[in-house]
Amino acid sequence: MLPLHQPPFSKGTHMGRTPFVRQRILEAAFDLIASEGYEAVSTRMIAAKAEVGPASMFKHFPTKDDLGRELYRVALAPVLTAVAEVEANHPDARTAVAAFITLLYRLYDERPRALALVVFPPHEFMPHEVDCENAASPRATLRRLIGGDADLAAIVWGAMTGPLQDRYLHSRAGKMLPHAAAHAERIVRLLPPTSQGTQP
Repeated sequence: MLPLHQPPFSKGTHMGRTPFVRQRILEAAFDLIASEGYEAVSTRMIAAKAEVGPASMFKHFPTKDDLGRELYRVALAPVLTAVAEVEANHPDARTAVAAFITLLYRLYDERPRALALVVFPPHEFMPHEVDCENAASPRATLRRLIGGDADLAAIVWGAMTGPLQDRYLHSRAGKMLPHAAAHAERIVRLLPPTSQGTQP
């Protein structure tokens, strides 16, 4: 798995042209989708940025959704691993939510574009990595951590990601991690006093 501070796609040299072209397409898609949004980006735009022809684009990714799913799979693999570690190491709901916030804020500071893929999932299709029905997704994990209440999970998710959305959309400078503890202290107050954490 890739550490969070690394770019999602290796910049190294490949022995064959096919892996190199595929990598360039994924890198171009990552840049464009993270900055413009999934719906606003066309395969033509991605091909132009990657400097590949339509035939090469179609060979590697027959549809835009095929490309989107592969992009999410590769870019978010380390995120899902880190989220699973939070759940495993913090059975108490309050400490788990605080750790979750620290993780998201650290991710924003190190890889803001990857964070954008988590916070702004596409609407035309739902990648498995961020689908609430996927037990390993960040939102499904959060729901378990706070006891299974879907409405409360939605409220807490909004409180956790709202400051990151604002910072990202307005290109505000500065790190988020130094604010994690103070924000977590406020957000955990949303949890009921009897919240015991993970539910089956």
